[in-house]
Amino acid sequence: MSDMNSNIKTISESGGYISRLIFNNNKEIEINENDIVIFVGPNNAGKSQGLKDIYELSRSKKPTIVVRDLEIIKRDGKLEDLLDKVSVITDNGEYKNYAGFGYNFSSHAISGYENDKYYGSARSLFVAYLDTLNRLGICEPAPLIARKAVKKNPIHYVAFDRNYREWLGSNFKKAFGKELIPHMQNGINIPLCIGEAVKFEKNFADEQMRQEEYADILDTYKQVQDQGDGVKSFTGILLYLMLDYYCTFLIDEPESFLHPPQANMMGRIIGETLRENQQAFISTHSEDIIKGLLDVCPERVKIIRITRKENVNSFSVLESNKFKEIWSDPLLKYSNIMTSLFHNEVVLCESDSDCKMYSIIECHLQQELGKYSETLFVHCNGKHRMARIARALKTLDIQVKLIPDIDVLNEENIFRGIAEACGIEWQSISKEYRIIVSNLHSRKEVINKKDFQKEVSDILSSSTNQELSTKEIRDLCLALRTESKWETLKQGGVAALPSGDATVAFSNLNKTLKEAGIYLVTVGQLERFIKQVGGHGPDWTNDVLETYQDLDDEVYDEIKKFIKEVCGLY
Repeated sequence: MSDMNSNIKTISESGGYISRLIFNNNKEIEINENDIVIFVGPNNAGKSQGLKDIYELSRSKKPTIVVRDLEIIKRDGKLEDLLDKVSVITDNGEYKNYAGFGYNFSSHAISGYENDKYYGSARSLFVAYLDTLNRLGICEPAPLIARKAVKKNPIHYVAFDRNYREWLGSNFKKAFGKELIPHMQNGINIPLCIGEAVKFEKNFADEQMRQEEYADILDTYKQVQDQGDGVKSFTGILLYLMLDYYCTFLIDEPESFLHPPQANMMGRIIGETLRENQQAFISTHSEDIIKGLLDVCPERVKIIRITRKENVNSFSVLESNKFKEIWSDPLLKYSNIMTSLFHNEVVLCESDSDCKMYSIIECHLQQELGKYSETLFVHCNGKHRMARIARALKTLDIQVKLIPDIDVLNEENIFRGIAEACGIEWQSISKEYRIIVSNLHSRKEVINKKDFQKEVSDILSSSTNQELSTKEIRDLCLALRTESKWETLKQGGVAALPSGDATVAFSNLNKTLKEAGIYLVTVGQLERFIKQVGGHGPDWTNDVLETYQDLDDEVYDEIKKFIKEVCGLY
């Protein structure tokens, strides 16, 4: 964006940034100069209201609802220096009057700016508030003005400056495949037209003829103000983002009216456009907006999750380093982990097929109770990622539960990480864990040479054929196969534990895990809940649902009992 303004150094040295937010529960959060702060949370939690409060407090202290107060750090550059560069100035000798898009004030009105805790009258110069109404309205055709007149609309910048025009057109094209072109020959106003850039290959007798034909072509193009709200909202955000002098952008639900790919593109454009001395506060329900931002500037993203119980708000922060940790894992990057920011409860599962079956059962149980599901099931692509994701979500006060297969006990480091991520001190469960591991055995952990020799002899002598049959080959392979004690546990579940100390230890351990939100699959693994269907993974899930289409069938009784316990559905 710096190529749009030859006075970028003057602009970057002026204004300031919001350095601290003080919320209505007195929680304080530090904000960096280049942070992109995203407000997330359930509906009616206070996200949009938070943006309104920031906008009001940027001008002066007054009663607000979600954000009680804020602090602004002003830069050393003089306000007058900036105004001299970006404004149309009227000087009557006693004072100057500065005018531009969104502001019109005299030098008297800003005389105390440096000593004011807030921006005061200069707020409209430094803070852009982009709610839905502002974004849609700014797309209406701008009144026709002289080139040197006060620019009262961002479209005026586009009309009279090639740099703004090219930036706007190229970014609009990323989402909609066509460019935006200001129609200067339209008459009393300047609409934005949607279409291909006009290029002439033929020569004209004079410039007037060329302009007339150019106008005739633009007359055939569609205009932004006549399009759907998605196009208008997207355009409105672009028109504000391109203005260099803003220090802080407040953007309420930028995904409004947009399809997911366009919302993702908008997130990317916001992240790519904001300079290092510009910050943004965004209220959103869209994981696509967040993913777009994380794709281009994960180091700048800070999540503030707002929840509300009755009239009391709670605020939790997820710093950029946590997102970078998750975003560096390709499997997590392309999962639905970001959707969890908008739910009250999240259940982490090992695989996508686990999520599918458990979520279908949970939704069915909720419907029986006359409710809708508010639980999100997220797959972690293996148990080794569960601890990392659980820690990140718990930072935002999201209620997190985990459903690992029982063989999570196989790898001590992974199991310990999961337990500690859920608030369990390892020392409190290590004794029970050791008892279980030391008492767990399979029928065939090693191969005895004499037994193997006899088994092979019996297989070979069972037939006089000179060639091995398919069955004989299979039997020989089985004779060589050992059985892991963990595979035995996964196939048999708790029933595979020996009686006595191991069973007692597991009972004590399992109670502690459940209290922390960890629900081991005590039958071993998902597929053992419904043994009437063989197989494993996604194919097994699909086969079960096709074979037993009635979810009230008794075949689902055991898995329903398990999900009722996990989700507290009684």
